[in-house]
Amino acid sequence: MVTYHGTDIASANHIIGPPSNIDVTRGGGELGRGFYLGENVALAAALSRGKFGLDGVVLKFEIDETAYAQLNTRVINRRVNVYTFWKCLIIRGLTRKHLYNVDVVCAPFATIDFSFQYKFESQNAQATLNNHSTKQIL
Repeated sequence: MVTYHGTDIASANHIIGPPSNIDVTRGGGELGRGFYLGENVALAAALSRGKFGLDGVVLKFEIDETAYAQLNTRVINRRVNVYTFWKCLIIRGLTRKHLYNVDVVCAPFATIDFSFQYKFESQNAQATLNNHSTKQIL
C-alpha cells in the first residue's frame, strides 16, 4: 500500500530515522489525534509547501499489505460525515485528542473531493508504520 505524508524536512528526517520515529500521539486533524497519510502525492506536496514553504517535503510510505490487513480499520465513507464531525471537534477543541479506539480510520477529506486519508491512531498502528513500511523523502 503506497501513501504519502506532507511535512517539513526536519520532521521528515526524524520520522525516517534510523530508527523510524513515527508517534501517533503527536498529530491531529479532521479525525482527531493520530498520524495522517493520504493517497495523493500531489495533495501531500501542495499541503506541505503551503504550510512549510521551501522546507516542505513529501514522505512516501510503502506499507506491507499483510501487516496493514491485520489492523482494525474503521471506514467513514461519506465526506459530509467527516466535515460535520471535524466541525464538532474544532468547536470542542478536540482535534488533537479524539480517538475512535481502532488502529486506523480511513475516510475522505472533509473539504477535498479527490482523495482519501488514513489516520493511524493506535500503538499497534504505530508499530506497523515503524516496523512494516519503507519510507522515502521525495
